[in-house]
Amino acid sequence: MSAGERYPEGRGSFIRMDFNEGPAPGPDLLSVDLGDCLSRYPEYGALKECAARAYGVEPECLVPVNGADEGILLLQRILAGGGMVLPVPAFSMYRVYADQLGVPITEVPMDADWDLDVEGVLAAEGSMVALTSPNNPTGRRISEEALLRILAQGRPVLLDETYGPYCGQDFAGLLGAWPNLVIVRTLSKAYGVPGLRCGFILASRELAERLDAVRSPFNVNAVAAALGVRLLERDTRFGDRVSAAVAARRALQDRLEGAGYRTIPSDAHFFLAELGPGAAARLREANILVRDMGPSMAGWCRVSVASTADAACFETAFLGGRP
Repeated sequence: MSAGERYPEGRGSFIRMDFNEGPAPGPDLLSVDLGDCLSRYPEYGALKECAARAYGVEPECLVPVNGADEGILLLQRILAGGGMVLPVPAFSMYRVYADQLGVPITEVPMDADWDLDVEGVLAAEGSMVALTSPNNPTGRRISEEALLRILAQGRPVLLDETYGPYCGQDFAGLLGAWPNLVIVRTLSKAYGVPGLRCGFILASRELAERLDAVRSPFNVNAVAAALGVRLLERDTRFGDRVSAAVAARRALQDRLEGAGYRTIPSDAHFFLAELGPGAAARLREANILVRDMGPSMAGWCRVSVASTADAACFETAFLGGRP
């Protein structure tokens, strides 16, 4: 992953369909007393209480993190000393952090239908398994049956549910029965606030205590914590925005398939499409950013859809007047 991809600049003037950003909440939900926040160090009691109610877990089982990225980093530090099993393709930061920490990775390719190869995961060597559901970049979700088979093996399983709200999937109810399950969640994508950098690790009390002992004391700033409380308590239209984004994704994907382009069925608000060589560059010229999946998937792009307006701009730029 290049420095330009890790630290993107100059995206503000584009239609951004490249980073899986979701539909943003209204401005009424993004207002807090800055003076009160900035004049003190952050505290997380209220944030953990709100998240616990939203996720159906005990506050003691929650660890606040600076977005899902920090959650992934902390869990690799604690659990992946003996290596990490990683189904691929996968979110690029798994490998970035593994390289930084010296964690060996055993890659397990998806099957022919782009679904998780459960047998391959079970046979792979590593002290921790890292899963994402729905997967990034494929958009495919993991079945409960597959997850339970992997959990039954006994190894710690990091389950990244960053995009879970887009498919209605929620495995937090399994935490009590499976202490080796650890879930990472974030407000960045489904709540539409990636600039906030506010997320959570859901884990057993024992593991949560270990993680609290190694994370930075004030890793989520006070403004993010206050806005996190506001979003979790008051965002009554969260589900409507998520459903609208999924519907817009489905319509655009159907339109591309109808025009003869190959796509991968998705359970999220983004999808993979074989748009051909140079497609990302051509769309950029039309002021639209998508994620070029080359070189490993040459000719493929990941397209994320936050709104029908974005989808319409993409359709006009890429398909023009084609029926």
